Formats: sequence, C-alpha cells, structure tokens
Amino acid sequence: MRSIPTRLLHPGMRLARRVYGRNGEVYLNAGVELTVRYISRLQELGFSHVHIEDRLMDGIEVKDVIAEETRTQAVRQVKGLLRTASSACARAIIHEPALTRTVDDIVEQLLSNTFSMLNLTEIRADGEYLFHHSVSVAVISLMAGMTLGYGRERLYSLGMGALLHDVGKVKVPKQILDKAGALTAEEFAEVKKHSTYGRDILRDNPDAAEIAYAHHERYNGDGYPRGQEGRDIHVFAQLTGLADVFDALTSDRCYRRAKPPCDALELLSGSGNWWFEARLVQAFMHSIAAYPTGTVVELSSGETGIVIDTPKGHSFFPNVRVLMDPEGAKVIPHDISTMESNLWVARALNDDEGYQLLGQLAPQ
Repeated sequence: MRSIPTRLLHPGMRLARRVYGRNGEVYLNAGVELTVRYISRLQELGFSHVHIEDRLMDGIEVKDVIAEETRTQAVRQVKGLLRTASSACARAIIHEPALTRTVDDIVEQLLSNTFSMLNLTEIRADGEYLFHHSVSVAVISLMAGMTLGYGRERLYSLGMGALLHDVGKVKVPKQILDKAGALTAEEFAEVKKHSTYGRDILRDNPDAAEIAYAHHERYNGDGYPRGQEGRDIHVFAQLTGLADVFDALTSDRCYRRAKPPCDALELLSGSGNWWFEARLVQAFMHSIAAYPTGTVVELSSGETGIVIDTPKGHSFFPNVRVLMDPEGAKVIPHDISTMESNLWVARALNDDEGYQLLGQLAPQ
C-alpha cells in the first residue's frame, strides 16, 4: 500500500484503505477497483491523495496508530462542535459522554500501541482541514506525552485540550479562515483572537482553556497572545503547539502545498529552546517518521527503494525495501535497515518521480 496523488490515478488501480465522505460515511471501500467515474469524483471532492494497493509492498501492512473508526468518530464530533457551536453549547460539549469516550479511546489505543510510529499519510478532502487537523494534533500531542512518561490522567487532559485547541475559530469569520491569499494585518489580528475565544469557551476546564489560549506562544517570546517565554508556557500548550505546526506544515492548504514530513521535522528539530523547549521537541520527534511508509527514497549508497517502516525513536532512519542498485538497474527486492547498514536517506523522490519509477518496476 502506498499513497498516491489522485491526479496520477488510473482505472484498474485498487484502493488499499477506505475513503470517507464529509459526514464520516464510507465513500469507497478498500479493495474497490477504480474507474474513470470514481477517479473524477475523488478529484471533484478535493481528495489530493488516496492509498492504493502496490505489489512492490506485498507483506507490508500500514496501520494508523489509532483505529480508523476512532479517528473518524473524533473528526465527526469536532466537526459538529466547530460548525454549529455557540459559546454556550461549546462549553457544554467538553462534558459530553461521546467526546469523553472518544478521548479515552484514543488514549487507550495509543497506550496499547507504544511501538508504532506516526507514518501514515491521512486522506482529507477540501474544506475538511480544520476538523482532521484537530484530531491529528491531539494524536501527535499524546504520542509526545507518552514519551515523556505521562500517566492516563495527564494524557486525558492533554488529549482533550489538544482536540479542542482551535475551538475559538468558531468565532472568527469564515471568509478570513478560508482566504486563499495573504491575510491583511487586520485579518491576521482577527485570526489571532481565536486563542482568547478558545480560552473563554473552555474556561470550565483549566487545562483545555490554557492549551487553547497558549498554543501559539513560543519559547523565545515571539508568540501570542501574551508573549510568554520559556517555561512560563504551559507544557501542554507547547506540546500542542509543536503538533499544530507539524500538521499544518504537512497538510495541503488553500494557499500552499504540503511540505514532506522530512522537511517539517528538519525545521522543528532545530527549534529546541527557540520555539519550544528542547526536551519537548525531542519527545515529539521520537514517534514521527520523517519518511512515511510507501515513500520512495534514494539512499546514501545510491540504491533506491520504498520505505517499509521506521524504528521507534529513529525518525530519519527508516527500513527500506531496495528495488534498484546505484546504477539504476532493477534488483531482487530485499529489505534493509538504514541504521544497521550505516546508511541514510539522501533524498525522498517527489510524487511524480516516485510514480514514474514504481511504474517501471511494477511486476507484470
């Protein structure tokens, strides 16, 4: 299984993972053979990528760190909150049994899956960014919290606040949030108010309120809304801020294309004691794969292959299924550990390069 841009799909390919509609319904099931109609519809709905079956990755099962159903349910709940909530019902939803169960489920699933790395590219349609983003930020924050040794109670508080960190955006005009071009100074000032709005909405839960209020604060004092510095910034807010930046950078937005995870991690790896406390950056990077499973990479040896997984705690040193030798000749596929082989990834091929190369190597 690998992720492929919908613009590169062709009839006969088979989906390897479900595609969900805007309301959490299953739009297309895994195993469906794509037709011209299906491909056109996926593109119309704004899906930039889907996961397809790939015989070059036989025997490799790519799993999310939480169950598909749990992630979908969380997205649905966040969508209901952010789309329809007044400040009054938003304050109430934090105590809703369904939301509480969802956060509990996410925490329990992560605690039972401690050796997994976040290496799955999530599928999102146009207009769905904010809802999926909220869930991804919660998951990433919790994985960092687990690395720091947090118990269930602290993880629950972190997860709830991270899931609702952007709730204040319900009070920011939609035309500003969805603007494709650069924001004016006045528009950016309005966007920045979401931190204060979020704090006010979540005031009945001090940890969640502080996360909403302070997730844009930065260790060097350059953040907002208070310009806090260093350890004056709540640790939960810093963890949420880290996850927020990473997911934003690696997601397609109306005003720019997504950055590869390796580029985002390179940026954040240098942010210790500048944007965020260094030990928190290290904890964050412990569980994030720089090269998601299915990424086509060129190694320092000159060989080329597909990433099959990444060992926990070694973000930039994936295990790779080698497909080509340094001269570009096809070889019998074999799996190696870049860490044990004293190799590293020289570069990750972009979508078009990877598609062209794997098309040449695909079994007939």
